[in-house]
Amino acid sequence: MQEALAQIEQLLRSYGHTYEANLAAIARSAFERDPRAACQTLNSEEWWSSSRSLAAIDLAMDGGYTARSRQDSHALRLSLIEIFTTMRAYGEHNESAEILVSQFHKWLESHI
Repeated sequence: MQEALAQIEQLLRSYGHTYEANLAAIARSAFERDPRAACQTLNSEEWWSSSRSLAAIDLAMDGGYTARSRQDSHALRLSLIEIFTTMRAYGEHNESAEILVSQFHKWLESHI
């Protein structure tokens, strides 16, 4: 989980998504102190539930669909899947996150 949050922070900063990168940094710090509370914090609209959420960011589009930006988008989705899985392990449920993660799995399987 810590690696996933660190990777999300780094990727988002590199594409100019400072606010969202800060959300990842805060979550990472919170997870070190209290994993359950951090997962409750991650279970939010800012992370999962709107077109402006962190999970809705498309690094491939932000990077002009270059090979690198597509790889970064892939890495972001894998990290978000790990975060969702960890949230679930700590008893957190979020329908929007479940739908997004299901879509991420489909995209990853089809290499989109």
